[in-house]
Amino acid sequence: MAGGRKHETVLVTGGAVRIGRAICLAFAEAGDRVIVHCNRSRREAEELRIELLRHAKGHAVVQTDLTDSGARARLIPGLVARGLAPTVLVNNASTYRRSPLAELSEERLRADFELTLFAPLLLMVDFARYCRRGCIVNLLDQRVAGVDPGAASYGLAKKGLRDATEAAAAEWAPDIRVNAVAPGLSLPPPGVPAERMQPLLERVPMRRAATPEEIAAACLFLTRAGSITGQTLFVDGGLNLGGMSGAEIARADYGATPQE
Repeated sequence: MAGGRKHETVLVTGGAVRIGRAICLAFAEAGDRVIVHCNRSRREAEELRIELLRHAKGHAVVQTDLTDSGARARLIPGLVARGLAPTVLVNNASTYRRSPLAELSEERLRADFELTLFAPLLLMVDFARYCRRGCIVNLLDQRVAGVDPGAASYGLAKKGLRDATEAAAAEWAPDIRVNAVAPGLSLPPPGVPAERMQPLLERVPMRRAATPEEIAAACLFLTRAGSITGQTLFVDGGLNLGGMSGAEIARADYGATPQE
């Protein structure tokens, strides 16, 4: 234990693939025990767990559909009962679907909110109730700094999660710190070549996408920075400074990390 630092037990939702996978690796490399949450990607999650063992021990996989309220409510108390009480919660799982506001239905709104707002918010509540102390990091989106025309329900959910981050930070201090990371352009959707994003990257101040490893490093930093709470760290190459509209960003269609 370098420098006497306390090792954490880190629950990462949507941890089996893409950005979630990078987050799991970053914490394991730092010596922490990682609980990889997945829904359908059990094989990828188990393969990742084995890979994580090169860096630290005691990792686990938990398979839960976060849109199932009953299963979601059992997730954290179930881990506590198994001796795997998280000291860090990383709410990474979400979904991104475009839908013009005029075509939005109550059913669609509820579906979009279920995974992107309700699940992380209620996991935060369960973390506070059952774990009592620790740190939470919520994955947002650079577009919380503006408007994303054509994806109102996604934007509402992510902005709601940002508000929840700040509210929880205020209510739960000093026992629980709550922060957020807001990535910009990063990975293209599966099967879509990265070159598709290149015209958009020319409009990003840093002229490149954020790597999954950079996003993971931001999450790791926030869990170690004991004086920081209620903050959103943008990892977007300066995109939140106003260099591109939400509509332009949407053309990349890079989406969000699902709960797989």
